[in-house]
Amino acid sequence: MSATLPPLIRFEGVTKRFHAVTALENVSFDVQAGEFLALCGENGAGKSTLMKILSGVITNYDGQIVVGGQRLQLTGTRDAEECGISIIHQELNLVGDLSVAANIFLGRELRNSFGLLDDRRMEQEARALFEPLECHIDPRQPVRTLRIGDQQLVEIAKALNTEHRTQTQSGGSVRKSSPILIMDEPTSALTESEVERLFRIITRLRQRGVTIIYISHKMDEVFQNADRITVLRDGKVVKTLNRAATSPREITGLMVGRDIGESTFGADREPGVVVLNVQNLSLPWRGHVREWRLKGIQFSVRQGEVVGIAGLMGAGRTELLECLYGASPESPMGTIELNGSPVKFAHPEEALRAGIAMVTEDRKRFGLFTTMNVREHITLSSLAPTSDAGFISAARENAAAGASIKSLQVKTAGSSAPITSLSGGNQQKCIIARALRTEPKLLLLDDPTRGIDVGAKAEIYHLIDDLCRKGLAIILTSSELPELIAVCDRILVLCEGRITGEFLRGKFTEQDLMEAATAHSLVS
Repeated sequence: MSATLPPLIRFEGVTKRFHAVTALENVSFDVQAGEFLALCGENGAGKSTLMKILSGVITNYDGQIVVGGQRLQLTGTRDAEECGISIIHQELNLVGDLSVAANIFLGRELRNSFGLLDDRRMEQEARALFEPLECHIDPRQPVRTLRIGDQQLVEIAKALNTEHRTQTQSGGSVRKSSPILIMDEPTSALTESEVERLFRIITRLRQRGVTIIYISHKMDEVFQNADRITVLRDGKVVKTLNRAATSPREITGLMVGRDIGESTFGADREPGVVVLNVQNLSLPWRGHVREWRLKGIQFSVRQGEVVGIAGLMGAGRTELLECLYGASPESPMGTIELNGSPVKFAHPEEALRAGIAMVTEDRKRFGLFTTMNVREHITLSSLAPTSDAGFISAARENAAAGASIKSLQVKTAGSSAPITSLSGGNQQKCIIARALRTEPKLLLLDDPTRGIDVGAKAEIYHLIDDLCRKGLAIILTSSELPELIAVCDRILVLCEGRITGEFLRGKFTEQDLMEAATAHSLVS
């Protein structure tokens, strides 16, 4: 790409305020045609807000955006699509009760000669879209039945379909600009092999002239693929750098405004008595060739200990936590003991009362209530201390929420702010705060830092370490092996529903964990 060419996209003084919060302030930078531009910054830095403006989700803002030499004036996402701009949101934008094919073609449905929906053709074309994605999702399957990783692939297929149809309808040669694809944390729920597949697809798209704007907190992805990196902090552009002229350490320093050194978590922690003991836990998988989602699981967790659960997608990490929390699709077999007493939960409410709290992997589907504010989210699971004679005390609820906001450093305009006004990372902090307000004995964290920036991750790691030192037992799943290695005292590895490895702190290596995750080193 030559620097003498006019930019494909130019942001000029873009400013956006949400009531008292300034999300973007005088943002100005450009994007060249056909480049891979990485957009980096902490949660709340304004990255997603800026991309929502570019893609027509937000239309009321100050400043201007010039695309292909013309000022961009959008009234909605359809206008953006007509300009060749597609977006894959971090928070998946799918309709759970519709089929995979219906989601891919939503708003661009195919019809037969009688004007009726042509489901068969849409299913065929959906399968064709999945071929280059190298996945085998049934287009007739309801989206709500898919795991979050497969839902992510549906979002990618949907964006590719929009780009393809817009190009086809415009004849491929009369478009005012080359196609632009925005990816907001697209690999947050993908396995390592799925990430590799995604970047093979991105390479093909770039060969077709597609411009990629890529939001990510994962420095390995950014430095493997980006041409340039633009850093936002507190709604402002800090710097744009050529990838070859910078380093991950410099970028993370620019993101948070300080140097993030290597931290050691868990040093000198002393686990106490056994809190959880699991014996021969198995979860049926009716109608599936494998028959068991989990089989013969045995392990324990002590006070003040972090036990990590590693494994590739589909290994059973989430299913294991759901069994412990009374939220599994089938009733599990085997024995679960909490503080020495057998327990069998039919509903998460029972688990909460017994002293188990869980932060789910998919916060949008299972953690958030979009009509509630920050205060209500934080206190939802622990209303008794905020109530008097069956009525919620506004003063007590505000005090409880305020304490959690301060403790977890939630960035919000106030406890009455809508939960939807917060960044993804701050929404996650509110969900963690809600779990902690129940004063659990055992905390289940299912990939809690998914889609969270490096600064917020460090805060959560320190929080986990502090909670353990106060005697809390924690089970942590993560799709990122370095995260497990940094935080955990022990790591159990799952492969196809069975434990295939157990490793102690000081003996963790990514190679050993990956070998166990792919069943290369089976443990009886």
